[in-house]
Amino acid sequence: MRKTGDEPIQFKGKDTGLHLCDFWSWGFSDLLDNTLRGSYAEFIVAAALGIDFAEARVNWEPWDLTFLGGIRVEVKSCSYLQAWEQKRPSAIQFSIRPTIRWTAADGWDGEQRRQSDVYVFCLFTEKDPAKADPMRLDSWAFYILPTKVLDEQCGGQKTLSLSSLLRLSPVRADFGELRAAVLRCAPRHE
Repeated sequence: MRKTGDEPIQFKGKDTGLHLCDFWSWGFSDLLDNTLRGSYAEFIVAAALGIDFAEARVNWEPWDLTFLGGIRVEVKSCSYLQAWEQKRPSAIQFSIRPTIRWTAADGWDGEQRRQSDVYVFCLFTEKDPAKADPMRLDSWAFYILPTKVLDEQCGGQKTLSLSSLLRLSPVRADFGELRAAVLRCAPRHE
């Protein structure tokens, strides 16, 4: 069930003065945190694709987003900057690990493979910590590839550097171009 953030946190049936948005603000404000950045990247891509936010995000699906009723999208995120202090920008390495599909009904099922139709690689490009703001969408670059390109060119490879990704000739897009780029890279669904 999707929450708004206005829901009160209660103790013994009475409001504590705390609300869900207090927890969200406290625990999930650092968008440079690796785990949060990944979820935030999924949110950005979903917004660019026009996916309806009426329902809450579903965790543990075999792919991250379903677009236009059938296009399965995997979203990967990297950043030169991290939540911790750094001496130099991080090397960019995206995970492209093949997986085994898991469902609540069947558990782990099927062969190990990449489960999506298309990958969206999201790179937060800012290198200056004083200017870093993941909410400035012009600081993000998006690289889109059909999953079959990864399967053909990378086989069972688990990670992909930025330079290796660029050698695969992905479609590069900004936030405003992302929907068209995903449609261009996605296989036709009959």
